[in-house]
Amino acid sequence: MILTALFAGAAIGLGVFLAARAIRPGPIPLAQALADLERPRRTGTPTASGTTVTDRLGRVAVRMIEAAGMVDMGRLSGRLRALGKPVEAHAYEKLVGALAGFAIPIVFTLTVAAAGVTVSPAVAAVTAIGIALAGFIYPDLGMADKIEQRRRDFRHSLSAYLDLVTVILAGGGGLETALQASADLGDGWAFAEIRAALRKARLTNRTPWEVFDDIGTELGVDELRELAAAAQLAGDQGARIRASLAAKADSMRAAQTAAIEAQAEAATEKMLLPVVTLVVGMILFIGFGVVQAISTPGSVP
Repeated sequence: MILTALFAGAAIGLGVFLAARAIRPGPIPLAQALADLERPRRTGTPTASGTTVTDRLGRVAVRMIEAAGMVDMGRLSGRLRALGKPVEAHAYEKLVGALAGFAIPIVFTLTVAAAGVTVSPAVAAVTAIGIALAGFIYPDLGMADKIEQRRRDFRHSLSAYLDLVTVILAGGGGLETALQASADLGDGWAFAEIRAALRKARLTNRTPWEVFDDIGTELGVDELRELAAAAQLAGDQGARIRASLAAKADSMRAAQTAAIEAQAEAATEKMLLPVVTLVVGMILFIGFGVVQAISTPGSVP
């Protein structure tokens, strides 16, 4: 009972400490402020430099996780970049999951103890730690699939973008005009990333292909890096750059078609097991009746 009370007191103290840190605004690191300026804006979404309680709690959670050394925050930030999710929001979810997982068994134990039922403090402590770890890991579940889906969506948007650029170039438009006009015609997060890359290229006096290469590295989209390399080799000649972009768009469409066909074949193979199980079950059901009829005396006329 004493150990349970100590765990409950520690949880309450940690919650009070985090609440106090969240209410008091802290300075924004320069690197985080610069990264926030480069991040594409989304309507209604607070930036990492916001002043909400959730943002401050997220920054506190990031510092706590970094201090504990539980997660490589640099690698995690790179993965979350493809999702368009700030690392502070993800760290906040992990912190809330861990605190909730730790508090639920403690509260349950205290409630049961108040009702007169004795619960071992060791069992309560081990259960609280285990559920806290599960709550800490829960936000990471399914992240790889979501990242791959986002990259796949970006590839589809990129192929459509290249088609638009090729059409404008074939109509006599300039390269910069074609790149910007095509980006303005599209919707979705992929076109928002492309528009942000073009804006960054203008502000930093760099070529769009150099910024595209950086974005491809951050998002993990190799096709964007290959496009940047091919465009840089083609130079500024209109015919060569148009042919290079058209060839890249064709190759991306072929790769996407092959991937869709592979997914369809995989889905078909997954359906094979239920069908085989159903057929085997029907055969056994019918065969059992036949065998029983044959083996029972007088059942067959």
